[in-house]
Amino acid sequence: MCYTAIMRAGRSKTTSFSLDDATLSNLRALASRRHKGNVSALLAEIASREAKFAAAEAYFEKYGVPPLDDEAVERIEAEWRGDGPPKRSRRRAA
Repeated sequence: MCYTAIMRAGRSKTTSFSLDDATLSNLRALASRRHKGNVSALLAEIASREAKFAAAEAYFEKYGVPPLDDEAVERIEAEWRGDGPPKRSRRRAA
């Protein structure tokens, strides 16, 4: 499947890329939830986020910060999903 991304006439470039049906369907669903169905806006958001990740990676590499291991990534993802360890309840003073 080929999809053409168009943002605003005069301010953007038109490009096309090939996606399988499932990926395109997922992009459209995300765009529907986040950008009123505008797949181009979603792709621009993703590209911007990836550029920030690349800059962060370069910064970490420059200053010797080691990359996260798989276990650390799994812990972070679990926290994002809300799957972290249960919160301890506090006991009230008597």
